[in-house]
Amino acid sequence: AETVLPVLTGQDLATILFTSGSTGQSKGAYSRHEAVVQAIFNYVTQTASIVHLLTQDGLMSDIQPATLICTPLFHVTAEIPVFLQSMALGRKLVLMPKWNAEEAMRLIQDEQCNYFVGVPLMSYEILTHPNRKNYDLSTCKSYAGGGAPRPPEHVKRLSEEMGDAKPLLGYGLTETNAVGCGIINENYLAKPMSTGPASKPLVDLAILDDNGDELPQGGVGEVCMRSVANFEGYWNNPAATKAAFFDSGYFRSGDLGYVDEDGYLFIVDRKKDIIIRGGENISCQEVEAALYEHPGVAEAAVFGLADEKFGEVPGAVVYLREGEQAGQDELRVFLAQHIAAFKVPQRIWVSDVALPRLGTEKIDKVSLRATYRALAEA
Repeated sequence: AETVLPVLTGQDLATILFTSGSTGQSKGAYSRHEAVVQAIFNYVTQTASIVHLLTQDGLMSDIQPATLICTPLFHVTAEIPVFLQSMALGRKLVLMPKWNAEEAMRLIQDEQCNYFVGVPLMSYEILTHPNRKNYDLSTCKSYAGGGAPRPPEHVKRLSEEMGDAKPLLGYGLTETNAVGCGIINENYLAKPMSTGPASKPLVDLAILDDNGDELPQGGVGEVCMRSVANFEGYWNNPAATKAAFFDSGYFRSGDLGYVDEDGYLFIVDRKKDIIIRGGENISCQEVEAALYEHPGVAEAAVFGLADEKFGEVPGAVVYLREGEQAGQDELRVFLAQHIAAFKVPQRIWVSDVALPRLGTEKIDKVSLRATYRALAEA
């Protein structure tokens, strides 16, 4: 007997994707088919723009489009911009069961991948890998990142050291089905701290205060978005769903940022990642970016430590590149040349092993914060 499939509409639920939990408790965000499909074609349109630019620059080849999937398919970046978009484009998918920079380079070479996307640390590991010159990566024209900020020094080096390839960055969340903002090529080099302008016409981007009122251009507030691509709510968590939206319909990202005179979004930090030292706000992201400018630092995480006098002070843990040496004193002196003195971490630990990561390959700041706060208080 034939099985009669139910009739689906754009209003039916399509997916439940869990947030990464990199700064807090993971939650299941559920979305309608309409939201997911609109998100896919948002990226199809962006890819068409990139193809046009590559063609203009004489860099578009006639090989089959191919991309590497190096993040888990339960992560929104792998699901929508990579996996589902590839179905719409007819793009070849090359799957990696587990992230390894050298294996990624082998696959890019052997499968002639022309597009790479992952969390920014992945492209940086390729960039700095001691065996990179053993592989022909010339087919790959774009190194995209998402899910975490990319330090400006990494943007510069990717542009200068990866041949014809260009760095790209996207800003979106599980709750927006990865749709939000994007920045590419020369614009990214000109504004390496930005995540680019909103993806028009799908995204209505606003910087709002805690009351839901819009701030003037340049004012720092919560990054909020209204979009057909937004999720419906958190599975079995009505309280969190209610807290995630203003009455005006704007989704509250939990990120602090501002928009410049050109409409480009700059993320200052996660609300939870702001350290308040004696009344002064310190962005963990800013301090991490300064640490990444040190030539010996491969990975860095910054977090707040309890302090009797100031209430909270910055602390950090770093993992050094192979063969490099640097201690707390050297790193503190280096940072003092790049950021204000009160932002320099009071304690810096140097880890003997790579920093722990989540399944999405983001650095697990929740566990690091707990571990090193306990060490500081011991």
